[in-house]
Amino acid sequence: MIVCHCNKVTSNDIDDAVCCLKRECPQAVLCPEDVYAELGACPQCCNCFPLAEKLIQESVLKFVAKSGFESGMNPALMPQNLA
Repeated sequence: MIVCHCNKVTSNDIDDAVCCLKRECPQAVLCPEDVYAELGACPQCCNCFPLAEKLIQESVLKFVAKSGFESGMNPALMPQNLA
């Protein structure tokens, strides 16, 4: 689904960017500006921000569920990474 018509950003683009940013820094609190920068885009009219924020939150929750990362937890100390 197209989220930002100005930059042609899709919901899949947002999900991919969130996963990449959270892998780099699991504790990061992400906002649309961070995600758009990761995509090489620059917010223009910002009408997409409410939907982008919702999708970012959903992507973060999905990332946490898949990876087991929790905010504030060092992924290197996860049991599967200590073996």
